[in-house]
Amino acid sequence: MRLLFLSVFFLTSATCHAQWKTSVGVNIPPIIAKSAEISSEFRRNPGYSLNFNLGHTFKTGHTGLIDHKVYDRISERRTSGTFVKAGVRLYPTSMSAKQKRNHFFLGAFLILSHYRQTALFEELEVSDTYTPVSSKGTVLFPAATIGFQHNLTRFLILDWGVQKSFVLRENNYLGRRDRNYQPGAGSAQSDPFIGYFQGILSLKYQFSN
Repeated sequence: MRLLFLSVFFLTSATCHAQWKTSVGVNIPPIIAKSAEISSEFRRNPGYSLNFNLGHTFKTGHTGLIDHKVYDRISERRTSGTFVKAGVRLYPTSMSAKQKRNHFFLGAFLILSHYRQTALFEELEVSDTYTPVSSKGTVLFPAATIGFQHNLTRFLILDWGVQKSFVLRENNYLGRRDRNYQPGAGSAQSDPFIGYFQGILSLKYQFSN
């Protein structure tokens, strides 16, 4: 509730500045991992924008779309946490300040991610003795985005693309690093090569000036 209140307060305040176009929506792919993410964009020129996203992960056991089920003596791993993203977008095809219906974008975020994890650790291999273990912390890391934006109507905007995060975290993972979910970034096991890929599919409402 506190996150929702802060989101509404921040976004309402921002819309009071008439010289900025403001759009707010929900990013859908994180829902797969029990994460809710509110995305917002503030634009003064068609060629660039400021972006702020807020979200929360609710006790997810998600380990990525490609699950390499490697035995690491950890079971019932659950991750919760809150994340904030702040960044910029460039629209290279719209740098002339001419408003277009479809845009290609490149972006960058700084992500502040707070995580809390719990799991059961098997004391000895092939035993039935488990010990509760936990881990928590807050990390700051960069991310890059690429995708397309479409103006469906005067008030509806569709964003789609991908986000690649570069997670810098203490070595306090529960079990294998690539099986730990990071709020705001996804899983290191999200793809077979470089990890921490997350989809962007956001339907946003643009407030009129």
